[in-house]
Amino acid sequence: MKIVHSFYEPEIISGPCVIALGTFDGLHLGHRDVLSEARNYAEKNNLQLLAFTFSNHPLTEISPESVPPKLIASNDKELLLDDLGIDILVSIPFTHEFAHLLPEEFIEKLKVFPFKCLIVGENYSYGYRGCGNTESLKEEGRKQGFEVIVRKLVELRGTVVSSSKIRELLLNGNVELANEMLGREYAITGKVVGGDKRGNGLGFPTANLQFNGEGMLVPARGVYAVKVALEGREYSGMANFGYNPTFGDIAVKRMEVNIFDFFGDIYGRHLTIKLLHFVRHEMKFASPEELVRQLCRDREIVKVLLADV
Repeated sequence: MKIVHSFYEPEIISGPCVIALGTFDGLHLGHRDVLSEARNYAEKNNLQLLAFTFSNHPLTEISPESVPPKLIASNDKELLLDDLGIDILVSIPFTHEFAHLLPEEFIEKLKVFPFKCLIVGENYSYGYRGCGNTESLKEEGRKQGFEVIVRKLVELRGTVVSSSKIRELLLNGNVELANEMLGREYAITGKVVGGDKRGNGLGFPTANLQFNGEGMLVPARGVYAVKVALEGREYSGMANFGYNPTFGDIAVKRMEVNIFDFFGDIYGRHLTIKLLHFVRHEMKFASPEELVRQLCRDREIVKVLLADV
């Protein structure tokens, strides 16, 4: 997959294309539906498949305090788009100038890419303050001779799949439904840093992760059944997001991961933690011994949950 970072790199496109338009901020089932339709159209019409999105969330420019946390890291997003068969990713910064483009001006800029068809979801908007919509896009297509395909929003169990809904689910601990809507496991990558080594003394050594700083969403506090990816191998484990209330000496929410059947020094290395099941909310225990008893129960539950994974 080739990646274009500005409108001034059109030479990378060697022929006509179909463009999938969207923020693609979660690459969830709805986004995949748009991209799948675009891939089918490209194959049927012998066109290149181009995905057009932004390297930053549009709210970064419009309302910085309202920027939502990410559902996928930038590098992982690029890898997944490549796996989905995208030929060219146009990932440009959403700037002040871009935010003030009128809908018709946006279409004119887009024409630097020789597209035959634009494919969007039915809630797609564009141009200054989102005043352009799917109807105005289809009207421009009729005027200028390009096709526009609008995909209906994807529903799962009677609920529209959206990035905002997935964030809500993760913040409430409903990782199972969030993963269904994503079409993949929600994952966070972080660097293993030194901790208080309390887990070793309790019989549950943990890797303490420093989040990668990309503004990833941190899910509900509590214990999760997870898969841990490390240098091409995957391990089962359980992770805790929270403040360790039993000891009361952690000021910042962190993630600790107990990796099953793993022994080795991994300080300074990066782990990817895939959340599969929510086990329980974070709790404060009367003593370390009571905490250990609960951790033993948690481990047995997690092993059952991950037995067939």
